[in-house]
Amino acid sequence: MYISFSITYFYLLIFLSYFFLSSIYDIKTRKVPCILHLIFILLGFPVFIYFNLQTKAGFTPESILSPLIRFIPGIILSLISIASKGGLGIGDAVFITVSAFFIPVNYILLLVISGFITASMAGIFILVYGKLTGKHLYTVSLPFIPFMLPGLYFILRDMEYTGGLI
Repeated sequence: MYISFSITYFYLLIFLSYFFLSSIYDIKTRKVPCILHLIFILLGFPVFIYFNLQTKAGFTPESILSPLIRFIPGIILSLISIASKGGLGIGDAVFITVSAFFIPVNYILLLVISGFITASMAGIFILVYGKLTGKHLYTVSLPFIPFMLPGLYFILRDMEYTGGLI
């Protein structure tokens, strides 16, 4: 298989770096540093503008709204985080919002849904284990970003510029 290096592969590598760095911080500290989000916003914004606005023929309402729709899942997760008083970490919501600079909305939704499914399966396992061993594990907190890894697999498998890399 021949892979040529282009701006899209570079863009993908930036997103993968962001995903794995955020996962590591989320596992270790249950927090993702704001500076990490800021760095990847600064890296993603110019290419986001290039791919979504510069390459379009003209400015129509669709050409402006279509790229902005990517940010809706992150905004909704931010509102859920605020409403749940940190039940879902604000760093996780910001991660999804910043990911919108790199991947389209269908892949963002795939990440979020796969994260919720795998995190709920892990939560059920922890609760059952706690019941069986007689331990009180109701206050265990889970890092959310690493649970999005199954969604990342499907994204890499389906993205047109990975060429079916996986």
